[in-house]
Amino acid sequence: MQIVYLGRASRRVDAPPSIEGDAIELLSNNWDDFGYKTSFPTVCRINGKEVDLGLIRLLIEGVQTSSTRLNRLLKEGWDGTFPIPDLNYVSTPSEITFYEQLDGLIGTDGAIDVAKALKDASYLVRIAEDRAANQLVGTTGFNVSLQRERGSVKAFLDAWKIFSRESIAVLNLGFRFVDVYDEISTLNLKFQSDNSLPHDINVLIGPNGAGKSRVLHQIVASWLDPEESEESEAGFLNKPNLSQIVVVSYSPFENFPVDIEDRALQDIEAYRYFGFRGRSIPAKGRRLGHIRLSRAFPQRNAAQALIACLVDDKRYSAIRDWAQKVQTIEKVLKTAFSFDFAAVEVELRGQPERFYNNSDLIDPLAIDLTVDDEVKRYIPISSDRISEIKESEVLAKVSTSEGVIFFKDGQRIYLSSGQRLFSYIVINILGAIRKNSLILIDEPELFLHPTLEIQFIEMLKTILSRFNSKALMATHSVVTVREMPGDCVHVFERTEDGLVLKNPPFQTFGGDVQRISSYVFGDSAVSKPFEKWIEAQLEEGSADELISKIGEELNEEMIIQIKARG
Repeated sequence: MQIVYLGRASRRVDAPPSIEGDAIELLSNNWDDFGYKTSFPTVCRINGKEVDLGLIRLLIEGVQTSSTRLNRLLKEGWDGTFPIPDLNYVSTPSEITFYEQLDGLIGTDGAIDVAKALKDASYLVRIAEDRAANQLVGTTGFNVSLQRERGSVKAFLDAWKIFSRESIAVLNLGFRFVDVYDEISTLNLKFQSDNSLPHDINVLIGPNGAGKSRVLHQIVASWLDPEESEESEAGFLNKPNLSQIVVVSYSPFENFPVDIEDRALQDIEAYRYFGFRGRSIPAKGRRLGHIRLSRAFPQRNAAQALIACLVDDKRYSAIRDWAQKVQTIEKVLKTAFSFDFAAVEVELRGQPERFYNNSDLIDPLAIDLTVDDEVKRYIPISSDRISEIKESEVLAKVSTSEGVIFFKDGQRIYLSSGQRLFSYIVINILGAIRKNSLILIDEPELFLHPTLEIQFIEMLKTILSRFNSKALMATHSVVTVREMPGDCVHVFERTEDGLVLKNPPFQTFGGDVQRISSYVFGDSAVSKPFEKWIEAQLEEGSADELISKIGEELNEEMIIQIKARG
C-alpha cells in the first residue's frame, strides 16, 4: 500500500486518492491547535473501495505548520511517498479505529507497515522503543497538538496493542474530586478483577446530598478540560485509556454539558450527552442554538442514533470482531418487548427504491401509514438490510420528530412511556458508543419500573461487553447494587468527620436486598409505616388475635413481625 502527500487541500467532500491502486493520501488542512497545524484528513482506497479512516496528525521536529514543510519538500524534489527520508516526525490518528480498520482490511503486518511509514508514535514508543520518537513525544508540540483531543490520546496509549495482537481493555480508574465538604476525596473505580465476577459496571450509592451526581459532573469537567484539571487537585490520577465519555441523564435538574460544539475541537464525538436537554435550531446569524429543556430531544436523538448505527456498521465492518450495532439493538430491545424491526420516518415524495442499492432484495421497501389523517412513510432500519440501504439518502430525507417507530406483523406498535424511553436509551448509547468508552448514568431508576430496571442492567452489560467499554452509575437502587460485586459498589456516607467512601463488607452480587438497603441507608434504625401500624393494632389486642383477624392476607414475614412485637 502506498502512502503519499501530494499537496492537495482537503475539501468538504474529498475525492478518492489521486494515485492508482491501494493508497492512503494525506490532504492539507488549516486547523490550528494553539499555534501548531498538524492535521491531515486522509482519503483511502483498498481493493477498489473507498475507506473512511479519518484524520492523521503529523508533527515534524522543529516545525509548527507541517503542511508548509511538506510542500517545501515537494518543491525540492520529494515524490510525496512515505516514509519521508531524512526527516524526524511522529504521527497519531484521531481515532484508534484508523489502525483497527487497516488491521481488518490488510492484516496486522500491513497495518504495521502503515504505522512505520507514518511513524506512528504508539508503535515507535511502545514497540520499537525509538529514541528520536521518544524525544518528540516529550515536546510541547506533541502534547499540545497531537494529544489535545481524547481520541488521539487513546490511540497513542493503546494502538500498539493492535500491532502486537493484544486485547484492549479499559483499566481501573482513579479520580480525585471535590466532595460535599469541599475536601478532596478519591474514588477508585474497579474495572479489572482477578476473579470471574463481572466488573464492567461500578455504582455510586448513598443518601441524597452525599454528592454522587457531583462526582459524575466533575468527571465530565475533567474529561473536557484536561489541562485545567491537571492544574488543580481534582481530576484523573492517570491519563484514562478511554476513547469517549457518554452521559445518560434524564433528570430535568441535572446540568451536564449537552455537547462540545462550542469548543475548538475536531473530535466532537469524544463526549456525548443524552437526556431532556439539547440545542434548539440556531437562529439566522448564530452558529449555535440555545440550550433548552424538551421531551422532543430523546425522540430526535434516537432517530439520528439509529441511522448512526447503520453508518457505523457499514464503516467499521472490516474491524475484527466488530459488534454490529443494529443487530445489538434488535437483540437487546427484544428482551423488553416484541417487534419485527425499527424504522424512521422519511419524506413521502419519490419512490422508496431510491433508499436502496438493490431494491429487488428488500421487502418491504417502506411502510406507508395514515396517522392523524396524514400519510406518512417509514423506512425499516434492520440488520438484514444494512448493506443495501443508502444511508446518505435516508439522512437527507429523514424526519426525526417521531423518533424511532417499531413494527410487528406490518403494524405499528405503541410502547409504554417506560418502554419508549428504555428503547431510546439503548439506541442512543449504541449510536454514540465507541470501543473503550465510559458510560456515565445518573439515577436510571427515575424513569424505569423495577422489571425494566433489571432489563436495563442486562442491556447495559450486553452493550459494554460488545464494545470493551465500562459504565459508572449514580443510583439509589438496591436492586441495581445486587447486580454488582462488592468492590464495584462505592457507598457514600456523610459523617461528622467528612465524606466516607467505602465498599460493603459483604458480597453484594446476588445478595439480599434488605441487607444491602440497611447497610447503605441505615434503614434498620428507621421505623417503617407498616411497623407503626402493627404496633397500633397490638395496643388493642394480642398478636394471635391480630393474626387471626387478618387471616390469609398475611405473609410469613408479617407474621414474624407481629409475633416479635407481640
